[in-house]
Amino acid sequence: MRRCVALILLTIFTAAGCSSTHAPNPVKSAAQNCPSSITPRTLPTWARAGFHPPTLPMPYVMGDRGDIVAILWADRNPLHAPPLAKVNNKILWVSKVVPGPFTPLHIRAALDGTNQIVTREVAGGPGPSIIDLPAAGCWSLDLSWSGHQDHLSLRYAPS
Repeated sequence: MRRCVALILLTIFTAAGCSSTHAPNPVKSAAQNCPSSITPRTLPTWARAGFHPPTLPMPYVMGDRGDIVAILWADRNPLHAPPLAKVNNKILWVSKVVPGPFTPLHIRAALDGTNQIVTREVAGGPGPSIIDLPAAGCWSLDLSWSGHQDHLSLRYAPS
């Protein structure tokens, strides 16, 4: 009987833990989504314009909603803070949204584990950019453009 009661209590506590309303540890989840190395892979079909061949593997990070990609130009530590002397923090933003008259791409960047928040803007909307951020670490980027929103995380390596 004690075993049955113990099993029932264990089941109740386990179920309660699974339905908890607490958010996961943001530092841990952000670190998992913010690797220092990004394996090059074929871009989504809608992001391939201008790449030859179109299936050329590129390092990129997809937005959480799948509406934007940040194409990077190196697979290992592609971004640095402060920026390197001879290498820009170049990001090609490609939106899944059908091209049209875009409003600027607004970036609200928050450094994980801190209260540091900065904003950046890419005039004309998603496209080529140089995005310098003030410190190394994992940055959580809230992106908005032309009535659309997405989010992704990018790691800036120390210089």
